[in-house]
Amino acid sequence: MQEKLQHAPSSVSEHGQEYLGESLPRPQPEEPEEPSAKKSSKSKAEAKPGPSPKKSTKAGAASTSKQKQDPWKNRKLNVQKVMPKNLTMKPIEEDETLDVPKLAHSLDRVLFNPGVYELQDRRSRVFNFDPYLASIMPVKEFDFDALTAYITSSKDHKLRALCAKHNKKYCGSTSSMTAILSHFHFLISAWRKPNFRNLSRDFNVDLDRFTRITRAPAAAFATLKDGVYAIDADKQFDTANVLSLLGKSMEKLLTLPKEDFEKYRRTRSHQLSEEERNAEEGYHFTTLGDFMMRSQLDAHDPRLPGSGMFDLKTRAVLPIRMDVGGYEKGVGYELRVRQGQWESYEREYYDMIRSAFLKYSLQVRMGRMDGIFVAYHNTMRIFGFQYISLEEMDVALHGTSSRWVGDSEFKASLHLLNKLLNKAAERFPGRSLRLHVETRETNPPLTYFFAEPVDEEFITEMQESGKESVEKLQREILGLARAESEAEVSRVEEEIAELEQEEEEEISLEKSSQDEDGQNVWNDMMAKVDEAVEGDSRGLQAVRDAIQEALEQSGLLRAQSDAERESYLNALVEAVTVELPTDKESSEASGELYNAEQDDAEKVSGGTNAVAEPSLKDLIIKVAQNVETKSTNLKVFERVLSQLVAESKQAEAEPEREAPGSDEGATAKEADEEISKEIPGVAKENDKASAKAKTQDTKSGKKRELLGLYVTIQNKLGGKTVPRVMDRPGKGSKVEPWRIEYLFTELEQKKAETIYAQMQKRRKTALQNGTAETRSKAWYKMWGGQMAKRVTAGRTWRGQKNKEEADKPIRVAWAEEPLPADARYYVEDDAPSKQ
Repeated sequence: MQEKLQHAPSSVSEHGQEYLGESLPRPQPEEPEEPSAKKSSKSKAEAKPGPSPKKSTKAGAASTSKQKQDPWKNRKLNVQKVMPKNLTMKPIEEDETLDVPKLAHSLDRVLFNPGVYELQDRRSRVFNFDPYLASIMPVKEFDFDALTAYITSSKDHKLRALCAKHNKKYCGSTSSMTAILSHFHFLISAWRKPNFRNLSRDFNVDLDRFTRITRAPAAAFATLKDGVYAIDADKQFDTANVLSLLGKSMEKLLTLPKEDFEKYRRTRSHQLSEEERNAEEGYHFTTLGDFMMRSQLDAHDPRLPGSGMFDLKTRAVLPIRMDVGGYEKGVGYELRVRQGQWESYEREYYDMIRSAFLKYSLQVRMGRMDGIFVAYHNTMRIFGFQYISLEEMDVALHGTSSRWVGDSEFKASLHLLNKLLNKAAERFPGRSLRLHVETRETNPPLTYFFAEPVDEEFITEMQESGKESVEKLQREILGLARAESEAEVSRVEEEIAELEQEEEEEISLEKSSQDEDGQNVWNDMMAKVDEAVEGDSRGLQAVRDAIQEALEQSGLLRAQSDAERESYLNALVEAVTVELPTDKESSEASGELYNAEQDDAEKVSGGTNAVAEPSLKDLIIKVAQNVETKSTNLKVFERVLSQLVAESKQAEAEPEREAPGSDEGATAKEADEEISKEIPGVAKENDKASAKAKTQDTKSGKKRELLGLYVTIQNKLGGKTVPRVMDRPGKGSKVEPWRIEYLFTELEQKKAETIYAQMQKRRKTALQNGTAETRSKAWYKMWGGQMAKRVTAGRTWRGQKNKEEADKPIRVAWAEEPLPADARYYVEDDAPSKQ
């Protein structure tokens, strides 16, 4: 049953002032305790899981020693602070005269009504919009060469010129910065879970976390030229796919009359004028701190609040996203109902909350837009449309429709990234950088930031790792022959209109004048963070991640509360790692252990005869399946699992609301793979690139140049420390404004190299997911084969409807008289026969 996420109630401080947020007690040393209070009355045979605190073990002794010799105790920390209200985003309106497209086909009606607008009413079969939209032009027939080429930040001369004019040090686009900024959301919000309250009560929320690809480490290049660092997304694991191409063509479909859109068909593209071919894209340029941000403008309607700008998003249905490389097998899937687990708009909305809303909201904020316009499709047909405002996305991400929380967090995220980039630029002056950022799900959360100096040759090789897949797609799907190198479209404007330059308010990096209690809280928190970092360097966090993933896939954590989940995970990790070597032994062996694991992984992925051994996650699942819940002769790890299995079976026995057609034996845990399925890897090329990245320093024999930092923060609201801010204080409130205190801590070189290698491995694992054959096999097994069955049923249903409506007049909502049957398509299309 869906868990509803509620706002934390307002609390009252000792001064009688209200503050909004969740109270954060001062951290205390962790002690072994029961997974839940209800187990306190159980017999000794069912006593709390995990090893006894009195048991003498290496790990236990090391832990006790750490507590006695806390390196953070009474240490004066260089804690800095920022108040989001003092950070200002300033528009640089250089393109006010550009004509940003508006929606065509009367689609603007969608903008002012919440919910989904179906293209064709499923009951009456009346079209609410032009029937022409029902059929998507195949990618083979669209002339993509007629579109203006996309320019990355590092190749955008105008963007660099604006940076020079406004004295900005860093520049980037929405596509290059949102992945990194997502991790600062995880940090500042302390991994706030998505809010699903906009879904119906009957919808079964299988997973309440962000998808794996959303949580995966983010990487980018900061290319230095003429004193400006241009941030480009790291494309090492990117590859071309049909969805990225459809996104470009469908933008034209939604904003052009059908007569003008038909000119982009390959057989008619000669009708396009030079002005249409070379039309400039519209951009919003915005500054904050040392950043100059660029956002491409898709569409505009002056009746919308603010700038009236909004983003266009084309959302492929679930079976398409599960294997984009083999998308053809999912084309028959239809959206036929508004609510439900299958073939519904609600399911697509749920997936967007977990996989896309965070990215979309950051893009909207960066571009000073109002929201997103979504077109739901299966690559051949469009089913419906929906406008989702920024406020609606904020409900899912921040638990409130007030923009204040999201806006403040966004500005603070940019501020933190700005300061981190400053440190990297100071450490490696005059050099381009490769950046990796990841927020770990620790308590408290911490964000790793790595910067490594790289040369232009290395950047080019990494960015072109997926070039082979792009060319292959062009040959096999498009049949196009683009030039290998694209001419840069933009030229620097000789004269730029002078704007009144406002004085930017500098945010002081002065040390926080904390009182004694505040300093103690920081010291206690940093002691816990230090343990988490140490665990990462020894691989313990990887063990914890594997255990958590195994338990989620087994469904054993479903009946547990968040506190119980955390307690069980702690007990299982302790049971698994109780015989791990001490810190000294671990530091000597950790590099060898990771290198051995990496070599094994490369053998499995690259070798033709290599056989993959079961992963830790697979072994845990196997143990859970075979454990006897009534046995008394169990090891500690098995005893904890036995309790989970028993409680899981008890929960399954209880009556529970279940969505129609759902398969309990094959839960939707595969949905956690969703976005990783959207970016199929090109293993061969990327493995070569990874090998180059790994050996670039060892060849020369030089010590590796690497800056490793981790960031910890504390949210202060109303004089209180809160893990996350839930809502804006009311007007007239005397509550102290939101203040974020933060601390940057540099990692020791050896520890930095170990954690950096593990982070790169996690990113590779998330973005690469096997061969086309293995992905296809997995696709047919997802949800116990339910998804494949739904595709077959949808294809049959569509075929019947096509036969029934083939010779019938077309009824539309805006006219009483029906349209002739041949008015369905502007040009005769073979789409129905393909379905």
